Amino acid sequence: MKKITIKEVAEEAGVSKTTISRFLNNNYGNMSKETKAKIAEVIERLNYRPSKQAQSLKSKHSYLIGVVVADISNLYSSLLLKGIGSVLEQSGYQMIIVDAANSVTQEKELLEKLLDQSVEGIILQPSSRQTANYEFITERNIPLLLVDRQTEPEKWSSVMTNNIAATQEVLEKALNIGYENVVVVSEPVKDVSTRDLRYQTVKKTVQAAGKTCKLLEITDENQLPDLLRPIIAESKKSLLFASNGRMLMDVLGWLIQQEIEIPAKIGITGFDDWNLTELVGPGITSIEQPSKKIGKIAAQNLLKLLKEPQERQEIIVPSDIRWRKSV
Repeated sequence: MKKITIKEVAEEAGVSKTTISRFLNNNYGNMSKETKAKIAEVIERLNYRPSKQAQSLKSKHSYLIGVVVADISNLYSSLLLKGIGSVLEQSGYQMIIVDAANSVTQEKELLEKLLDQSVEGIILQPSSRQTANYEFITERNIPLLLVDRQTEPEKWSSVMTNNIAATQEVLEKALNIGYENVVVVSEPVKDVSTRDLRYQTVKKTVQAAGKTCKLLEITDENQLPDLLRPIIAESKKSLLFASNGRMLMDVLGWLIQQEIEIPAKIGITGFDDWNLTELVGPGITSIEQPSKKIGKIAAQNLLKLLKEPQERQEIIVPSDIRWRKSV
């Protein structure tokens, strides 16, 4: 199929190529309603698609946004990307999505490649907690917005969920019904600010109630059986708190496989990135993160940053606590 050119559109509409270019860039000036309507009709009828590359060369805009996620296999990332994409598409921007695979080294290489492709802004789920690792982005005058996690010291705006409040609410209710021991099951907490924040909140809440708190750090899911069996064997009434959706599903999978009764033998709760906990076992009490909404709000705020600098802010998008039968 022959590609329609801007010259052909201009001839069909009876206007100059400059007028068509102004129309495509929403630069209408004194253009009449009739002319705009005519151009729109011709563009639709001829199915004309302007070259993004040509537009970017003329306007000095690439209309590209880099989005870096820590682990694209995690459903949280998929829903986050869905939210980001829905907003950027409406504004004429395209995403370049890259997966850091939880590697700070790989993440740095990917960020450099994004800058080489002239992205106009970056939305980042950082794999490192160190702000210094991302200073080179700011030095290139590229707007940066963080999602899900913060870096230290805090420098850029971020969009996160209400980690502290949601964790406290679930834990306080659990402790009120008699749990004596809370075990946090997490990937290494020092690596990611959100994991550490959730663990510290659990620890503080549990210790304030005079109960015991323990941390199980998982680097390989094959560790789970050996680490969980001693907890199950304890006489204390224990509650497992999973720090994210993947950890929650791994722990639940093992408990169900071992036919361990929930919550008769052990209680379980945690953050759910998957929205699947109502379908598992007796129904799992969980903190459901609004991943898609976080993505939408992140994209909206990055678009604001593209227009003009904004003061640094931490935008909190509340999670929903789903009270079911696992606690």
